Amino acid sequence: MNRREVLKNTTLFLGYSLSAGALSELFIACQKEAQLNWQPVFLSNNQANLIAEIAETILPKTETPGAKELGVPQFIDKMLKEMLSEADQKAFLEDLEKFDEACEEANKKPFIECNQQEREAFLLKADKEAGKLPPSAWGITLVAKPDPVAFFRRVKSLTLLGYYTSEKVGKEILSYDPVPGTFIACMPLSEVGNAWNE
Repeated sequence: MNRREVLKNTTLFLGYSLSAGALSELFIACQKEAQLNWQPVFLSNNQANLIAEIAETILPKTETPGAKELGVPQFIDKMLKEMLSEADQKAFLEDLEKFDEACEEANKKPFIECNQQEREAFLLKADKEAGKLPPSAWGITLVAKPDPVAFFRRVKSLTLLGYYTSEKVGKEILSYDPVPGTFIACMPLSEVGNAWNE
């Protein structure tokens, strides 16, 4: 066999091995698409899965239901689609990507692959670094030009809003008393129950 044949065969061998590697990577990438039991209307499956894990880390299942059990990720997905402008939607998705990149830089793996302690530590750090929400009343900001709300602060507020406005939490966890309710002028605090002021 001459040198030209050896080079040709070596090149063909390398080509086949690289193609096999590229194909296997393609199959792995296809399998990396998150499997959800619901269909997002705004986010991709992977983005929705990330939001679901962030929400569940903020409000995990204990004696009370967790964020995922109450459909908070679906609520956030719908709110992002219906309530944000296109510019805000784009900014949110960019911030979501930066959030995961920051987690990967801190923990050497994306948020989804972190264990519970790593997730909690990362979210606590993000919470400390996030600026305070501007003062507001009934969702209306009371300052003329508020600073941009930090990504984690926005996700956290959407998570809490979705959780506390869910029917199950309203009826079974909080004291649900439809307006107008009864007026009791003086009542011992111990008799109030699971109201907001506890």
